[in-house]
Amino acid sequence: MFGYKIVEKSRDTIESVVNAAITEQRPLEVGLYFNDPQAWELLHSRLPGAGIPINTHINHNRVGVFSLSERETELRQQIAQAQSIGSSYSITHLHKMPVPRRAVFRDSLAAYLTQQLQVLERVCSELDHPLYVENTFHGLEVYRWFFDLVERLELRYVHHCFDLGHAKLWSEESLPEWLQWLEALTEKGFKLHFHLHANNGLWDQHLAFTEVLAQGLDAADAYTPEWDYFAVLAQLRDRFPLSRKVFEVKPQQALANMALVQERLRAIG
Repeated sequence: MFGYKIVEKSRDTIESVVNAAITEQRPLEVGLYFNDPQAWELLHSRLPGAGIPINTHINHNRVGVFSLSERETELRQQIAQAQSIGSSYSITHLHKMPVPRRAVFRDSLAAYLTQQLQVLERVCSELDHPLYVENTFHGLEVYRWFFDLVERLELRYVHHCFDLGHAKLWSEESLPEWLQWLEALTEKGFKLHFHLHANNGLWDQHLAFTEVLAQGLDAADAYTPEWDYFAVLAQLRDRFPLSRKVFEVKPQQALANMALVQERLRAIG
């Protein structure tokens, strides 16, 4: 099901989106970055018992997979904050910068990440709160290698968040190649979460699909060779029906974006 993402920076900014998520009974993702007291007053008053799927995005600049052995206390604090509003899982990044890509470093990288992942598994198992690792600065080969490592370690609390815009910006693979790999992940038992936004391939713009139309970016390209963006969303809807799919767009665009997407998807069928 398609849902919304907010960050807890300002109650005035997020209140209409929170209300829409509850009224429409859609998933809601909350980014744990700012800790604004009024925003948290709203979240604590509205979300527990709201009956909607909730997940959080922890502060990946502080608590990414690469730093978990040094940040276990912060990881526990972020998960406690997430669970206080009913979050069933959280998202983070592999690292706040690219990891080494040379083959000569792969064994040492695997050994280091194994230590970090063991911390993740221990904490998340204890708190019963999975972490989904989002694709950022790397192509598909790095994430294929990373989840092969997770599979070999037989970890149960590590899953994947696929970011549609990040894959266009930082990988050379086409979207059909990514989707093929995502389907293979689900066949292995991994769960998926989706971040949906667009860009023109120059920087991580987090464009809403209303903006895509306004800027004339709604066309198939080398990344989406078979589909325009609305056909892409239909593919994700149909191929990954059990996964939450949240629009990671500006809050002032969120409601119009959802209305436009629903209209286009109804037309596609």
